Amino acid sequence: MSSPLQEPDLNTSPTPDPGTTDNNDPSAVCTDSDSDTDGPEPDAPRPTLVLKMLSLLKELSIMALVALAYAALTNERPPKVSKSPAAYPFFPRDSHVTDWYKGQITAAIEEARASDLAFVMFYAPWDAESQNARRELELAAKYLHEKVAFAAVNCWQPGSECKRQYSKVYKWPVLIAYPTHGRGIQYNGPLEAFHMIRFLLNMCQPLVRPDKLDDLMGKHNIVVSANINVLPGSYDYAVFYATALRFLERDPFRDTVFAVFPQKYDDEGSIFLHNWNGTIKYDGEWSPDSIAQWIVMNSHHLTGWVTPTGMKSVTLATFMQPGPTLILFTPKNPLVRENDYYDMLREIAHEYFNCETETYVSTRLKLITAERTRNKENYYKLKNKCLNRQTPARRGVITNLSNIWTNTTFRDICNCVSSAPIYTPCPKSDTSVSVPDKLSPNQLQKAVREEECHNFLLAEKYAPPIFERRGVEGGANVTGLACATNSSLKFVAIDSLRFFQFAERLGLDLSKSEDKSGVVVVNEKMETHHVMAANISSANLRSYVHNFTQKTLSRSLRSKVYINASEHVYPYSNCSKREQFCLMELSSENFLSTILQRNKVVLVFYYSKQCSFCNGIGYMFLTVAKLLVGVDDIIFARIDGESNLLPWEYTMESYPTILFLPAYGKSESRTFPKNLPITVPNLIGFILTNVEPVLKLKTMWSICCQTKFAAEKAQCLASLRMETLSIIGRTLREWRISAQKQKILYKLQVLKHLHLLFAHSPEDHVQIRTYLNKLRG
Repeated sequence: MSSPLQEPDLNTSPTPDPGTTDNNDPSAVCTDSDSDTDGPEPDAPRPTLVLKMLSLLKELSIMALVALAYAALTNERPPKVSKSPAAYPFFPRDSHVTDWYKGQITAAIEEARASDLAFVMFYAPWDAESQNARRELELAAKYLHEKVAFAAVNCWQPGSECKRQYSKVYKWPVLIAYPTHGRGIQYNGPLEAFHMIRFLLNMCQPLVRPDKLDDLMGKHNIVVSANINVLPGSYDYAVFYATALRFLERDPFRDTVFAVFPQKYDDEGSIFLHNWNGTIKYDGEWSPDSIAQWIVMNSHHLTGWVTPTGMKSVTLATFMQPGPTLILFTPKNPLVRENDYYDMLREIAHEYFNCETETYVSTRLKLITAERTRNKENYYKLKNKCLNRQTPARRGVITNLSNIWTNTTFRDICNCVSSAPIYTPCPKSDTSVSVPDKLSPNQLQKAVREEECHNFLLAEKYAPPIFERRGVEGGANVTGLACATNSSLKFVAIDSLRFFQFAERLGLDLSKSEDKSGVVVVNEKMETHHVMAANISSANLRSYVHNFTQKTLSRSLRSKVYINASEHVYPYSNCSKREQFCLMELSSENFLSTILQRNKVVLVFYYSKQCSFCNGIGYMFLTVAKLLVGVDDIIFARIDGESNLLPWEYTMESYPTILFLPAYGKSESRTFPKNLPITVPNLIGFILTNVEPVLKLKTMWSICCQTKFAAEKAQCLASLRMETLSIIGRTLREWRISAQKQKILYKLQVLKHLHLLFAHSPEDHVQIRTYLNKLRG
């Protein structure tokens, strides 16, 4: 019994009367639904201090993030940038090249303009091309530093003057030649010393003044002549001179020559463009840009030197499409304009396109022939004169000069130093160079001879000229053959010293050629090419062109001459050890002789070094070949389908591809199905499906011998016995209808012995192999 003063139990709650409330308020009565939604659950957990603290921390974190974002947006101070590294010299201190390595472009240009001719390289120190061009520029400077001022400007130094002015240069280095007046001329030729020297010599003398026009027509494809007033202050001469300079940007080797013929002051100036088949007169505005554009639009080249850029471009595509192109690979010496093999190509090209025996073309053809003979005579005269005049002191003019003629790579070109001043057509204005103001005729002639011999010896070390040994006449008649077909030839030449890789890919092994020259016709439309096997001569080249026009040349199949030591090759291509398993590596030379062997099943794996899947598939092919190493009647081989050109019927469109050629009926060859993955089981099944029944037995026996687990081996032998019974059944049906019953009966006896051996003596390999060979025999 409890006392009235006793405190109520907090853990118990009184049970209210169903019809009443604590305050006797009728409105306080609630239904079940109201109590479920509005009233708190009796057992619901109450908020604790920890939950309140977590909620408070969340709100504080959000407020801190908002404040931080607002502060970052309203902060006007620039971000902190790390200090750029200090500039350092790019060229040695004793170099003939003035190095403005801090990017002082204004000072560099002002100093360049102070010289008659300056050659400036804008570079980035980290760029590989700039680093390679550095050495070539130094070599060119050693040879021409008395004529040309050489400088280099670092245009990558952060914050430098050059970096601020030229911040969007897409390729380094940029080389520009600055004459005293006018804008700079950009050099777009190869980044090699000898080509830079030729370009600068052309800058020194952009115009020539021949005695007559015929002196140039036999030497050059395109001649631009001007009959103008050449007196000081002549506007016509200034425009034509500027045009010749600016055209060097398009033609750094000056294949197009600019000639001046002086005329009287009162006569109106005129410009003529002399193509291979006619002459055009210029009648437009007298400005360098207009004249240069007119020359480009109206020039028609029968032949030309093609210089690939070394990067992805369409330089070759413009010559290879849409018809066939004859390519002459021959050394090109940038220091010597004359090239007898190229002139031979020009001569035959003029004959080829002389369809109507035009007088103009025939006259020019005679000039080319006479020029070839004259060049050969002049070369040997100059050679005898320079070698006889060379004294021991003079032999030191060119030192440490590696002979590019004997090298397959264009590196370590030269290191040439002049031990004595040479006569210069455009001398530097520096007064420290002692040049006589007036030269007597004897002194001038001596200076010219010194200059000739100096250039001759340097050019001789680069690459001695090549002349045709036989006469220039003979061979088939190619006159007018261009009009005899709808697909006429184009004629181009490529420097074999710099671009020998193109020749190798086409099947020309220039390393075995004494003159390092070769000829090939590439027909891009027909996807064929034809290599000229005979030695290069006028007669052989004419016969070669004639045979191509008559479509009697056979398609060349070889495209890969040899494999460089540094080139990636697949493993197991050579067998150096007896215990090492390897595959036969095929080429275009031994492909047909290998796959057309009688009584031999041949499987060929086509791969490409550009194919990323070929390595994995090649491992599957190699595994199957190792499993069937005991089957002498099956040959496994592989070939690089991209590097070796094959007959059309054996050319694959995709890689990897596996080709099966049966022992009999090679025309019934088939490829591994494209819808199946190339795995070891699928490849074995593909072989067993296509081989003849007797060879199938031998193949299955070889696989069973390679099986290691007992259960798998028992299953393999059971399949082998079933296959033997199947062959016995077919042979019995053949015996019933055949007239040679004795021969077939012998085959049945052998099959019977094999079946018994497979069932009772599978370990007797010698007996089984003997009976299998009897079946194949």
